[in-house]
Amino acid sequence: MIIKEAFAVTKNNIILAQPLVVYLIVISLTSAGLSRVPAMPVYWVFFGANILLSTAFFAGWFYMFKKTVEHEKTEYKTQEEKSIASVKLIKHFFPGVGEYFLPVTAGILLYTVGFALVLYLGFEAGTYFLSNPHIDFAKIMAAQTPDQMQDYLMTLKPVQIKLLNLWFIYLGGISFVYTLLTMFWFPAMLFESKNPFLALWANFKFVFRNFFGSLGIVSYLFLMNFVVSGINALSGINIVLSIISLVITFYFMTYCLVLLFLYYGEKR
Repeated sequence: MIIKEAFAVTKNNIILAQPLVVYLIVISLTSAGLSRVPAMPVYWVFFGANILLSTAFFAGWFYMFKKTVEHEKTEYKTQEEKSIASVKLIKHFFPGVGEYFLPVTAGILLYTVGFALVLYLGFEAGTYFLSNPHIDFAKIMAAQTPDQMQDYLMTLKPVQIKLLNLWFIYLGGISFVYTLLTMFWFPAMLFESKNPFLALWANFKFVFRNFFGSLGIVSYLFLMNFVVSGINALSGINIVLSIISLVITFYFMTYCLVLLFLYYGEKR
């Protein structure tokens, strides 16, 4: 079963999580520095640099996952030889940045713009058949802790909470469908074509050719994300739980990409 196989591949190639850890540390430092930049033009220069840093990271990271799929298909004479080859996966990071930086950057921008557009159109459509809950969404978005969000929600009327839940389900359904239709976009970019539009088309063909398998994977990942988010919400109790939660999050993010690339690599 691909889900179980992805767990084994992630465990045996945990070196895949190393670039993610380094990236999140670097991006947290550079993002914190943005708040100290007073001049607006300078701020946008640093903001753009952060975006390019992120796309460069994903280009190299995605390439490592592609090489992991190839690595898993290779027959090694001994387990030690396979373990050494697993550790060497990290060497593919920078070649991946050089080869896929522009395609992945374009793909991420297109993915983000497409998602924002779909959400906007979905929201506009929703106003015609869903009632307005008359809620200040800015206050919800500004809540920095679950307690702050709960304090605001406690001020709402039951009918407002009901309508809010309907909106969350509706927009969550839109996100689910968008994710289903695009989740193999980047594996297709790495395996099929560097052209983001051709890769998107290859992704569409793959999803509909393996529709029920793709539907099962995206449903499973949404469920797992819900579980991991719940763990993260409870991790603020003490430092030990926070560290455990962080490790789980790193592993989960790595596992998700292993699952997608492995499934695409096997079914393409």
